[in-house]
Amino acid sequence: MPAAGVVTLILTLVTVAALAAYLIRVALVLKHVNSALGSVIAGVVAIEVATRPITPILGSIVGDLTATQKALEDLLASKAATTRSTGPVLVSRLRQRRGA
Repeated sequence: MPAAGVVTLILTLVTVAALAAYLIRVALVLKHVNSALGSVIAGVVAIEVATRPITPILGSIVGDLTATQKALEDLLASKAATTRSTGPVLVSRLRQRRGA
């Protein structure tokens, strides 16, 4: 085999080895990027969960507070009726504030 053929084969092997090393490096960088994007996606999902609308929760709280207010008014009314005082002063004040 002539010397030019040997040099061509050696240069071809060096070129292929360089390209293989480069592609391996690119694959490793892409693997790292994939891992980093997985962490970012997990963070975005956590932010989404933490900032979801609270309107349904507020509706539930309003319902609970309304029931509590009604129970307290009934308790005050029954307490005032059992003591035979001049009337349920606190209940009447609550009703005046609410416009009832």
